Amino acid sequence: MKGTTEPRGRTPGVDSARRVLKILLLFSEERPGLSVEEIAQEVDISIPSAYRFLSLLREMELVEDNGDGTCILSPRILLLARSAEKGLQIGKPLRPLIERLTRATGEAALVIQRVGDYATCVEICQTDNLIRLSFTPGQIMSLYRGAGPKVLLAAMGESWALRCFERLNPFPPQQEREAFLAEIAAITAQGWSKSAAEVDEGVWAVAAPIKIADKVVAALSVAGPQFRIDEQRADHILKEVLSSAAEASRTLTTRTG
Repeated sequence: MKGTTEPRGRTPGVDSARRVLKILLLFSEERPGLSVEEIAQEVDISIPSAYRFLSLLREMELVEDNGDGTCILSPRILLLARSAEKGLQIGKPLRPLIERLTRATGEAALVIQRVGDYATCVEICQTDNLIRLSFTPGQIMSLYRGAGPKVLLAAMGESWALRCFERLNPFPPQQEREAFLAEIAAITAQGWSKSAAEVDEGVWAVAAPIKIADKVVAALSVAGPQFRIDEQRADHILKEVLSSAAEASRTLTTRTG
């Protein structure tokens, strides 16, 4: 069933607020500290403007000086992170189910949700194999790459997908956009999606939608190294994912009914 959620357009009259938020979004696990010069360059603003925006963020206790000429996020951000974690509660009730799915398939099982124009892993059960997936809960992914994200994007419909592509920066390559748009009808009709080496090299995955009252709220996926998954195993994994996704839909519908 195609979603009806309207896309977010570019809100007029808030350019300064947009730049402040862009500064916050620059910080990451790989870049916990940023200099004023780096911020000015990344956000495409002058250094005086960067100082002014950082001053506002300090006032709101969202960033603080690190003592080495860089700024870091303040502990207050942790409160926002905990709030976001509580908002992503679909994965927790499904933990026993994805553990059973991992045992049944011998590969990692994941619950993936759409967050704005991206997808994120909200729950994962790894295997005991030496070669495992690098996914972790909270990891952000593109919506047009990978079995789980593609299930979520297909549920939003072609028009929403096109507008999503226009909002992304960097803009997705035309070949990838066209390839996904060609898949939408098939994903919707068959009720599942698969991928190979779209997110990580050498990784195969299959996913099916999880629904509450016919609305797609998440995707259930199984992923593993391609060399371990021949055609017979792929068929077996697909059947397990479809069955488990249907069970997950019933579980969540019951909890919210």
